[in-house]
Amino acid sequence: MLTTIRQILKEKKSPVRDTVYCTTADGILDFPIVIGDFFELRKYSSGPSGFEALNNLCVLAGKKKKNSEYEAVCSEIEQVTARLREIKNSISSSEGLEAEKLKLRDSKKKLAAQKTALEEGYLFEAIEELKTEDGFGLEFLQYKDIYDCSHFREVAAMLPRIAALDTPGLKEMPLFVRGIGELAQALKNSAPLGIVGGPCLFGTHEVTISIDQTDGESVQFDFSTGRKYDKRSGLSEIDLESYLAAKYEDIVRLELTSLKVGVTRQEYYSMQYLFEFARALDAKIVIPIPDISYIKFFRGVTKLIAPDVKEPAGRVFEKIAHEIADLYLEVIAELQLRYPEVACQVLHSRNPDLCELFYTRRQQYVQKLSRLSRITGYEGKLEAIIDYITMLALPYYIYGTRNVLQIDSADEADSMRKCMKIHKPDVTFHSILYPEFLCADGVHTVFNAPLNLKDYIQQEDKHGISTKAMAMV
Repeated sequence: MLTTIRQILKEKKSPVRDTVYCTTADGILDFPIVIGDFFELRKYSSGPSGFEALNNLCVLAGKKKKNSEYEAVCSEIEQVTARLREIKNSISSSEGLEAEKLKLRDSKKKLAAQKTALEEGYLFEAIEELKTEDGFGLEFLQYKDIYDCSHFREVAAMLPRIAALDTPGLKEMPLFVRGIGELAQALKNSAPLGIVGGPCLFGTHEVTISIDQTDGESVQFDFSTGRKYDKRSGLSEIDLESYLAAKYEDIVRLELTSLKVGVTRQEYYSMQYLFEFARALDAKIVIPIPDISYIKFFRGVTKLIAPDVKEPAGRVFEKIAHEIADLYLEVIAELQLRYPEVACQVLHSRNPDLCELFYTRRQQYVQKLSRLSRITGYEGKLEAIIDYITMLALPYYIYGTRNVLQIDSADEADSMRKCMKIHKPDVTFHSILYPEFLCADGVHTVFNAPLNLKDYIQQEDKHGISTKAMAMV
């Protein structure tokens, strides 16, 4: 369902004037996005932020903490905490130690309250100093708990080197960002940076799988969504994995068809953006082409089917996956010629050395991932989803860069959340996510659009595409 930042704020009963978006252009506030209801209204309290004004507030409040009163309170808290630790580790026990422990805990509680009161006072002072005629809103929207809803001008205020980037569309839409303040500091300290992102292998309606059964029935599924085609209403709620698990003994033929005839505009920009940011930020790129993951998914969902049925179908699917991957490899080759100064590696199924490095270096993190809560409810997707989660750390695996910037679709938000958990503290992740692009009809996203609305780039468009406005946004 289409919505806008302005509409979300209205639903949260927060006037624009009370938020960090009080000076944001109307075009961004009213930009149509197709996104789930995963927004919460937050109020800035402390800590670094991806918004220039709030980051400035954080810096100013931090400077105010550098006084004898605040430092004395912090020092007392450290002393009390150290003594409590000594008592906890002491092998002896006595009524005197227990009494001291209770007294210290009470003292620590009072000191913490005193520290909080001082911080709130410094924050209030900083807010008063930074107020302008336009107002100084402290509220902002956060997407899926970690992504601040922002826009390019705000990001560029924190990262001035990207201000002049040739990134069509990105400057006119809302962005979902995290860790931009930390990224700015890392770059200031000359920390090496790796960038990751890129397209999915294919979208809805681009690859279909027809299933023939012994009783003569034939059904068709969209492979991207895993949903069955219904002649009257399009995609139904019946999913491919459940259907194959229930009907595997009756399946006599699997026929796969690729209807993808090119690269969509969003897919092109998903790669071009990486090169633009890398050149501006002196970073290295890794682009994962997930044909390896899609092939694993095919094998996972067909594992119960008779070998004489699934094996020839698997070879056809691999051929389709490779042909689609080649479309992206062609674009990447062109981009590498346009950006010769940018180091770029591409992970795909026919790059065995890089695949082996990926699998080897991620192993310890896969073990950590397995200890988290359930990764997916679909067993056949498990290996593919593990790939998607760990691929975001590829710049760390390949280049050793401990700062990684994700530039990707907002659909990849969940993968990053899990990736961050399992790679902490080895890697610091930063994100710039953009909404799914809309088709010319203004309703469908390009990924989910019918074939006639996919907005494929014509061959002759490719070299000049970066200078053209996007028709769908």
